[in-house]
Formats: sequence, C-alpha cells, structure tokens
Amino acid sequence: QQPARFSNRCLQTIGRCWPHLRALGVGGAGCGIQGLASLARNCMRLQVLELDHVSEINQEVAAEVCREGLKGLEMLVLSSTPVTPKALLHFNSVCRNLKSIVVQIGIEDYFEDPNSPEARKLFDEMVNKLQALKKRPGFSKILHVKADSLC
Repeated sequence: QQPARFSNRCLQTIGRCWPHLRALGVGGAGCGIQGLASLARNCMRLQVLELDHVSEINQEVAAEVCREGLKGLEMLVLSSTPVTPKALLHFNSVCRNLKSIVVQIGIEDYFEDPNSPEARKLFDEMVNKLQALKKRPGFSKILHVKADSLC
C-alpha cells in the first residue's frame, strides 16, 4: 500500500545482513529486478520466497534473478504479483528443487479499472494461460493458481 516503504535498497540490505536466510517474504512495488537479483545472489540458501504486491514478474526478471541464485529454491509464492507463464516456465526449468509454485492473483493486480469488460476478458485469458501450464510435464503437481473473481 506504500510502495516507497520497501525498495531495492531494503532487499540489498537483507541480502548483505542475513545471507543464511532459508525463507523470506517481501513485497511492494518498489521491489524490482536489481533488488531481487541482489537478494538471490546474497541469500544462496533461500528455499522459500514469497513476493507480495511486487511489479510484474516476466521472463526477463525471472532470468536475471535465477542467474544470480535461487538454485535451492523449493517454494515460490507470488501473492498479488502479476506473473507471466514464461516466467514460471523459467523458474521451473532453472530451480531444480522446486516443489511448489503458488500464484494468488486478482484482477486488480493487473488492471486499474477491474470492472471493465475488457479487463475481465484479458484477466480470464491470463488465468487460463497460467492454468494451462498444469498440463506441462513437471507442472501438474507443483503449480497452484488461485485467482480471485469479481463478485
């Protein structure tokens, strides 16, 4: 809710001060690719990572973060964090120990006007693309997509 409160600088500090972390939940729109990459590089033992209300995780972000670390990651939780199917494919191919990927999203995470019919259509398409990943080898048991629908 206050994106300036938590930033890349905070992620860098966490990585430098607590390099032996095994689980971490962070969030906010101020958490970007540089901070996440620094965190991955410094916290080599990270097994559980939860990202909450972080800007979109696309393939570029996933590639950069995985290049720096996350080799021992077992669980990735993305709460209210838009993510692309290609990013999830990348995490699954690089993080060999992944046992669970949880994606919890709502239409408001993607669109400023969640009530528009166009936003609803695009959101449903995105959710369907994420759900379709479950049909791929190695995804059926580990991917859990929880999408909020408008009431």
